[in-house]
Amino acid sequence: MLLEIVITVVVIVGILLFVGVPLTSILSILIIGLSSLLALSIALFVIFFLFTDISLLFYRRTEAEFVEIDETTRFERAVYRANGERFTCSFPAESVARRQIYEKPQHFILIPKSGKRRNAYDRHSLFIIAVGNVFAVLLTAAAVFVLIRFQIF
Repeated sequence: MLLEIVITVVVIVGILLFVGVPLTSILSILIIGLSSLLALSIALFVIFFLFTDISLLFYRRTEAEFVEIDETTRFERAVYRANGERFTCSFPAESVARRQIYEKPQHFILIPKSGKRRNAYDRHSLFIIAVGNVFAVLLTAAAVFVLIRFQIF
C-alpha cells in the first residue's frame, strides 16, 4: 500500500513538472498536504482518547476472574467473567509478559453500568488510556506551538 502511494505521488509530481509547474510550488503543496494529514491524525488521536475518557464515566469497577484470551478476532483480547457474565476487554491483550499478567485469578475491571454491552477495561487498558492521554496533551501542545511559532492561523 505504501509503495503504491509513493509511486502515485512520484507520477503526479512528474506530470506536474512536465506540464511546467515550478518545483517550489509542488514542494509547497506536498508539505501542506503532509502537514494536513499529520494534523488530522493528531486530531483523531486526541478525539479517540477524549471519547474513551468520557465513556469511562459510564463504567463501574467490579471484581472479575480471567477466563481466556479470545483469538477469534483480529487482535487477541482478554476475556473476563464478572457477575456470571463474560466481558471482553476493549483493548488488545498484552503480549509481553502475558503469563505474569493474566495468571492471577482475580482482577479488577471496569464494566458498563447499563449492562447492555459486554466490553470491559482492565488495568492494562487503563494504563494505555493514561499514557494515550499524556501523549494527546503533548501532541496538542506541540501542534499549538507550531501554529503559533510559524503564525499559521
